[in-house]
Amino acid sequence: MIYAAWLIWAVPIISVPFIPLIGMVSQRGRNWFAVLASALTAFIGFYLAASFSSGMTESSIIWLPIFKVPVQVLVDGTSVLLAAFISFLSFLIVLYSVGYMKGEKGQSRYYSLILLFVGAMLGLVMAGNLIQLYFFWEIVGICSAFLIAFWYDKPEARRAGLKAFVVTRFGDIALFIAVLIVLANLKTTNYASIFSAIGSKPFGTNTVLLVGILLLIGAMGKSAQVPLHVWLPDAMEGPTPVSALIHAATMVNAGVYLVIRMFPLFSYSSTLLVLVTIVGLTSMIFGAACAVVSEDLKRILAYSTISQLGIMFASIGVGTTLGATATYHLISQGLFKALAFLAAGSVITATGSRNVEELGGLRKSMKYTYIGFLFAMLAMSGVPPLIGFWSKDWIVSTALTSNVVAAILIALSSVLTTIYSFRALFKVFYGKSKLPNEPKESSTVMIVPIMTLVVSVTVGWLVLDYQRLVPFNITIDPLTIGMSLAAIASGIGIVYVAFSSRTAQTQSLMGRNAPLIALRKYLLEGLGFDKFYGFLYSRIVLPLAKTSSYLESGWLGVNMGLMLASVLLIIFLVALKVI
Repeated sequence: MIYAAWLIWAVPIISVPFIPLIGMVSQRGRNWFAVLASALTAFIGFYLAASFSSGMTESSIIWLPIFKVPVQVLVDGTSVLLAAFISFLSFLIVLYSVGYMKGEKGQSRYYSLILLFVGAMLGLVMAGNLIQLYFFWEIVGICSAFLIAFWYDKPEARRAGLKAFVVTRFGDIALFIAVLIVLANLKTTNYASIFSAIGSKPFGTNTVLLVGILLLIGAMGKSAQVPLHVWLPDAMEGPTPVSALIHAATMVNAGVYLVIRMFPLFSYSSTLLVLVTIVGLTSMIFGAACAVVSEDLKRILAYSTISQLGIMFASIGVGTTLGATATYHLISQGLFKALAFLAAGSVITATGSRNVEELGGLRKSMKYTYIGFLFAMLAMSGVPPLIGFWSKDWIVSTALTSNVVAAILIALSSVLTTIYSFRALFKVFYGKSKLPNEPKESSTVMIVPIMTLVVSVTVGWLVLDYQRLVPFNITIDPLTIGMSLAAIASGIGIVYVAFSSRTAQTQSLMGRNAPLIALRKYLLEGLGFDKFYGFLYSRIVLPLAKTSSYLESGWLGVNMGLMLASVLLIIFLVALKVI
């Protein structure tokens, strides 16, 4: 099992250099080699989960002996479960990419970045200390920026990639400072050592509070929580499989995982738990509200991710399940969000449009895509017995025991979730088609992952209940079930009236009611966060950048090349040491 814990992140990383080499011989062979590498990674993940019994196992080697930097893998229920989940979703997304990216230029770059992205996320999850986690954390961020900007000939994609890189730097800097503080005080960043030192003289209350706040900021940047969320909606300029990977299996889950992993530190301070709860509830409401009015199918799903991640942060903040509720919903959200994005990608491939106002009536011509999107929206809304119901219901029932206000807000956000979910479903798949030609269903290689995820959101809760890698102690509470069903019924009723039976009246109301027009415009603008950051950029950052350009020595390009070569060398040395 220990060997599997090393191999699960080493295999995709070691596979990266072979992608361009195979691509020189056969482009088809390169694509399927990437699928094979991700399939092998998923197999290792399943083996790791199946062979795990209980307890915690650490395995480490001293890498770069001069600096005594350890490379460690931590095998416990959380790391094993998430590693299996990430590798499974990544395999489906890479397989889907074979169809979606067909005919696109730069596929060697695409598959190389995808495998490095997946390997880095798995390395982050399996890391046994904060230094190692931070190393992979940065690789994840760099890969995401390059993948978002994959279509670099489009100005919007370039700006989105740069925006993701810059905004997440704020969180990364905070995490880096936290790691330095821990290292300076404890001379180690090993998780077990950190947790055992909490409250002691070198790691007292004030230090724990400072480190916790910095860790939270780092998590907010990676998981796109308000106010560091602005990069995620724009990240939709990347290929849809990349969007699925970022939202479901990698990137945004890293922040949630960090808080879950460091939960003993957060739980030491009630202040920290309150801050985590506030961040989560704010992002939950903000994301859901913006998703309700968005007209871009992928941006609806992006704002939904912000909201769903907010629910995870809030569930951690109520602090009664050691992060187990957040872990459950992380997996639940990953499954139904991956399904939603892959179905959305199928729609975009067939129609060439992402605007829900330009679509409609696809239910008949794209039956499998419709089934996939339908199940994704049902699971996202929390309809029983799909996996989204179980994860959300557990969060609400847990919150009721410790924070009634949070529980009520989460339940109310479910109304908004149902509204934006079924609004997207109705506008894309029901009504009359607004397209000039009838679209065709996507290829088999794209449909197979979609239907696999349909099965996953249907029976995934049974698998999690059986495996018991994390203590999922879910009980059926009639009160929370009633709240959930009431929220779903309310949301569906509102959508049906607004977008089906009373469509003309709804459009008339939205077109002449000044407060509603202003509110919609404000939500479409993301409540002004982008404008505010744009103001800061034009008045502060840009003048500083122009000043620094005069001081640039001409060696910037050389230095960046050396940095990239160093990263690749480090990855290569790690792989050699592990093998």
